[in-house]
Amino acid sequence: MRVHSTQKVRHMDSGAVSALATTYILSLISLITLNTSFNPLRITLVFMLALLNIMSLTRVHLRLISRPRFIDYVLLMINILPYSYLLYTGYDLMWIIPSLIFLLIFIIEAIRGKGRSTVANITGTVLMASVYLPWYIMMGGLIHPTILYISTVWLAYHAFSSTYVEGKLPFRSIKPWVSSVVWSASLVPVTYLVVNYLNLNIYYFIPLIEPTIRAIHALWESKLNTSEVRLRIRRIGWGSLIESIILMLLLLLIPLLTR
Repeated sequence: MRVHSTQKVRHMDSGAVSALATTYILSLISLITLNTSFNPLRITLVFMLALLNIMSLTRVHLRLISRPRFIDYVLLMINILPYSYLLYTGYDLMWIIPSLIFLLIFIIEAIRGKGRSTVANITGTVLMASVYLPWYIMMGGLIHPTILYISTVWLAYHAFSSTYVEGKLPFRSIKPWVSSVVWSASLVPVTYLVVNYLNLNIYYFIPLIEPTIRAIHALWESKLNTSEVRLRIRRIGWGSLIESIILMLLLLLIPLLTR
């Protein structure tokens, strides 16, 4: 006998939670392993900010993509306001421009009532991955080519992965091969960093192998059948999470091996 609860179920975007959580872990370990010193107070404050984002922003995100209310935009501003610290302290704006662009696009889509559109879903995912640099900087990390490499690959992977998922959905207009184009385009800045600033070390190409194979395979993939969407998308989601964790480990390991 099943007992149906009358309590209201609170929903949370599990994809957003995993994206923010893995991004925070990546930025924290990057700080610890690639810097000679770090400030425990800064780390604690950024941890609290990350926790705020994970516990609050992911819930706000679900409302913004469905039926946003004024209070949802207020909560969004409360979540992102601490990042103005980067402007106040005079950091080069180029390090946070990507996050600002993705945030602006996502908000515009939400205001237009297209919070569930392909553009909103992709930019929303990439936005969460793009906080790697702001978190790293706010914890006191120094910017150098290796950090830019990690950030670029991390952003590229999430752009590719989210585009791939959108391309597999039968009710979306884009095809799976579009994700291949996204990944191919992202290889240009990554290769530039490796060739010009990382001494053309082949180890830095290792994290790119698996996504590249997936991108090539996506060229011939078709959309999912309507009847199998829910099951297959769930599997793809779990697979993407595992792949992102493996990528995170590789991005952290490669710089240590090349010292």
